[in-house]
Formats: sequence, C-alpha cells, structure tokens
Amino acid sequence: MKYRTVGIFAHIDSGKTTLTERILFEAGKISAVGSIEDGNTESDSLQEEIDRGISIRTTFHSLPWNTKFGEFRIQLVDTPGHIDFRNQVTDLLPAMETAIVVLEAGTVVQSQARLVIEELRKASVPMVFFINKLDRFGDDYLDTLVSLEEILGGAPVALFQKDELGKLEYYFHYPSAFPKTVKEELISWSDDLMISSWNDPSGQTDFSMIGLHTGPKAGKLYPVYGGSAKTGEGVRELLDLVLWTEPKKTEDPSPLALPMLVLSRRTNPEFGRYAVVYPTRDIRLDEIQSLWKQLLTNGEENSTRRSKGNSIEENPFHFLDPETEETITTLQKGKLVFLKNHLDLVLLPAKSVVQTNGLPSEEEGPPSDRSQSPFSVVLEPDESSEKEFWLCRLEELVWEDPGYVLQNKEDTGQLVLLGRGELHLEIGIRRVMERTEKKLNFSSINIAKLEHLKKMSHKVALEHRAFEDQKSSGALIAVLEDTADFSKHIAFEVSLPEEVKNSIETSFLEACLHGFYGEEVVGLRLRVLSYEMPKGDVQITLTLLKVAILAGVKELFPSNTYLVGPLTEVEVMVDADHLGVVLSDLSRRNAKVVSIEEAVAGKSHLKANAPAQNLLGFSGALRNMTKGIGISWERTAFTYEFHAVLKE
Repeated sequence: MKYRTVGIFAHIDSGKTTLTERILFEAGKISAVGSIEDGNTESDSLQEEIDRGISIRTTFHSLPWNTKFGEFRIQLVDTPGHIDFRNQVTDLLPAMETAIVVLEAGTVVQSQARLVIEELRKASVPMVFFINKLDRFGDDYLDTLVSLEEILGGAPVALFQKDELGKLEYYFHYPSAFPKTVKEELISWSDDLMISSWNDPSGQTDFSMIGLHTGPKAGKLYPVYGGSAKTGEGVRELLDLVLWTEPKKTEDPSPLALPMLVLSRRTNPEFGRYAVVYPTRDIRLDEIQSLWKQLLTNGEENSTRRSKGNSIEENPFHFLDPETEETITTLQKGKLVFLKNHLDLVLLPAKSVVQTNGLPSEEEGPPSDRSQSPFSVVLEPDESSEKEFWLCRLEELVWEDPGYVLQNKEDTGQLVLLGRGELHLEIGIRRVMERTEKKLNFSSINIAKLEHLKKMSHKVALEHRAFEDQKSSGALIAVLEDTADFSKHIAFEVSLPEEVKNSIETSFLEACLHGFYGEEVVGLRLRVLSYEMPKGDVQITLTLLKVAILAGVKELFPSNTYLVGPLTEVEVMVDADHLGVVLSDLSRRNAKVVSIEEAVAGKSHLKANAPAQNLLGFSGALRNMTKGIGISWERTAFTYEFHAVLKE
C-alpha cells in the first residue's frame, strides 16, 4: 500500500471543503455528500465552523483509492482558507507531498490562493490545479488561467476540454483525444524529454505521460483540471492525476531531531491531548525511545532543561493508528499517526517534534506580538476564583492554535489574548466559552498602535539642575533623528564610563515608552555627541541626568511624532447591485479604493485598504448590506513597510 499525503488549498469560499466532501464520497468513506449550508460536512465539525460556514481548523482524512497504476491510501488534508488561520497552512507544508490548489471559475486567482501558491513553491510542493464551479460558469475560466500564468511566471497546462456532446474530457484518461500541442506542452519543460522524443519517431514511448509524472515535482509543469466539486464532475479524474504525479520527497527535519513532523495538535475528550505526526522514515518505537534519550542527554546542560524535571523514563511515546485508535509500535514513512499525551507535547515546536533536546531553544522565542498579532482583547473572569479555570481553557486554545498569544498580567489580574485578526479572536473567545455556564467578561477588540518620529534631525542640549541650582546633571549634547523603520537606537560618538552609558540608554528607552498620544515611540535614534560629567556624588549626577533626558526627549514628542497602526487590505466580491452601498460604507471608514474589476455573473471584485481599526465589524456589515452573499477577505499587517497613519 502506497501512502500519499495530499493537501487541499484555496481562497475562502472557492469550494475546498465541498471538494473534500466529494472525494470522501467517491472513495466510499461516506454514504452521502454533506453541504456547508446544512452544516453536516465531515471537515467542519466545530460549532463555529457550522455557524459561519467556513473552515477554522485543519482536518485529516484517510481513504483508499485504486488506480490502474497501483493501490493508494490518500491522507487528505483540508486546510482553512481564511487568512487569519494561515499559520495552520504553513505549518503543514514540510509534510505535504502533493497539493491540490482549488481555483474558482469566473474570476481571477484570488488573494489567498495567490499567497498559498507562493508558499507551496517555496516549500517545493508539487501542485495540481482544479478550476471549480464549472457547473455554474461553464467555459468562463480564461481569466483564471491568465492570472495563474502571471503568478507562476509560465503557462499552466490545461488538460481538460469538452467533447462534441459538451462533456468534459481529461487528458490522463483520454490522451488520444487531445491535440498534439498538448503532448508537446507536457515535455517542453525538459530538454531530456524533448531529445528523447525526437529520437523516438515511431512513438513507442509516450513521453508526455513521463513529463506529466515528473514535471510537477520538478517545479516546471503546472497541470490544470476543471470540473465541479458540487456535482462531482472531474473529481475522480483529478485524484488519478494527483496520484500519477511524482510526490515531493520529505527528509528528516535535522540530525538533532526525531524523524517526524508535527502537523497539528488537538484535544480529544476520550484520551486528552495528541498531535498528528508525519514520520519522515520507517522507525520502531524502541529506536524512537533510544534516540529520545540520546537527544535529552546530549550536551552539557540539556538535562537541566527537561520539562519540570521529568526523567527520561517518564516521557514514553504512545502512538495510535488514526483509523483504529489502536497502539502501534512501528511507524511507516509517510503514514500519519497520533502521538498521545506525551509529557513534553505542550512544548513541542509546530514543525519538528524535537529540536536538540525536545524543547525550543532560548533564542527561538515567540514572534513579536506587534508584527504577528496586532489584535487583542482583555479578558476578566466574572469571579476572581474562576481565573484558573479560564486560564486552563485559554492555554488549551493557544496550545491547539499557536496563532494565538496569551498574556497573564499579574499586576492587574487581567488576561490578554492576542490573535491574527478580528475573526480569529472572535472565534477563539467563542470556543473558550463553549459548554460552560461560567461567565467571562471581555473588552472590545484592541488594535496595536505606535508613535513614529517624523522626518527630522534635531540637536539638543540636555541638562537638569536641582538643590537651588547647586547640583547639575552635566551638559549632554545629542542629536535626535528619525530612522527608516520601527526601531529605537542609541549611538555613542564619545567615550563614556559604562555606568553613564547605561544610565543614558535606560533613560532614553523609558522616555520612548509613552509619547504624545500615549503610545510607544519608535523610529528614532539618539546620537550622543558629548557629555561633561560634573564632579561630586555620581549617583546624584546620574539621577539628575535621567531627569534631563526624560524631560528633554519627551518635550520633542508633541510636535514631532505621528500615530500609526496596522493597515488592512480588503478584497470584496459582491453583486454589482450592492456595489454602491459597499463603496459608501468603505468611504465612511476612510478606506482608499485601489481597484474595481468586473467579474462574471454580475459580480464586482473590489480592492481597498484602510486602517485596521476602521475595518472592525466590516465583515458583518458586508453580510447585512448584501443579504448574506457578499464575500470579503482581509489581510492585516503592522510593519514599517505596511502601516496606516492615524494622526499627524
């Protein structure tokens, strides 16, 4: 039995979950095809997924598939399409052997699909494209192919066509029905195949099938099928094509890691926490345990970094077969398994089960909250005695989805949850509050803000006197200037004692904590040109120097900083009849319209951008304005290259 891990990727609402449902039906895994509208699909089982009609977390399905060239076990991975859950997609890529990218007929390749294609190419995952919804849009997929060519930098090969009766034919099953030019496209990416074809004038070998087999893995060929996930047209043919193409070869994560990749982390009411694991080679349980011991004892201080002092013997590996949930003692390369209740499971990195001794190194740390999670909410239990209960629930959420960041503010007793977007946070809170009568209070969504120094270079003389002018901080001459980023720097162009340098630096950073608008000030540099330190008590001098810097630097902020925040790019697909009211709402939110393109079936494709804080609630408003048929996609970021100016 050959195992093949196949991921399904798409822009939101392109039919990804519907395709998964149809594949499960065609494979005999389910007796009837569920629908997103009815909330009865195999992939979307969370209440939030059913209520909203979108995928929130990755799902895994194992199904048999027989072809003329062998029997396979497909491990189908249905991924979320919304940008807020992008980390769930990127964490999977090292283990993806083949990708199905679903595109929607009647429109250009949409933004999240573009992003996914770029990520798949970076990860060297072979791609097969499926243009969906041809039952609705018929032959209207030329724009899709044209924009796909622009993204790929080369022409994709459309391997489907209509016969005389209007039924779709697919190249893999009916190669003789296609023109000679299609065969040439399938080998033109390889000089070796072209030469071999020229040297075989009798045509005894079908080099086009060889090209179709090897081209996607080489990243030189992008086959495209079309059909309908809803009706099932082209779905069986799609799977045969996917399995014919050569898969990506996965390697061990590193010499200092166990030979497996963690794809997802879950909690099961029956047996607790577990991880979905992809073995990168065949390995027995005793070999895993032995390697684990070596990794834990390797290095001079590794033993001190074990989780809460647990001994090696207290960290058993317990693997389960996903189909039968029976214990297994031998892992087969590429066959997904469950790793159950490992004591260090909470600490395992997302992409590799073990790095060095199994714990993330001190240098790795989480990404900065501002760049990764500009959205946050403050949470407070209704009863202080219930804080531990809510803390456990929130930690469970963060453990399953590392896209969330949890902060426990000991000084205020508040809990702060950061997320990747408005939808991400709303769903996180709803999930935490499910199935309990306890009450949790939460604030409205907060958006990160910063103050940025305007373009300037200002020379200052800083000095503070006290004790009736008898004591002085000494005269500090410096230049305050802007930087081309969100950083804060201090540079000394004069030699000073270490304690003086430390005092100047800490005072400068403290002054930047709260600017004119009350936010952290960034994008500035203090260049110290000279400092004359007076004689007398050093501690008094340093105290006065701190006052001089705090007062002098803060005095410059009111007229020289501006407030910035995250910028959101929004795309809207809406009926032309509703375009006017959507444009009016975006104008009220101070959004800048970038483009409006006419799509098929009377729809318009609108692109705009606005400060993230202005677009809070836009998705809900859009559904109301368009009677539930408007679709929006939002990408929010907060970097120097991608931000919005709020106040100047």
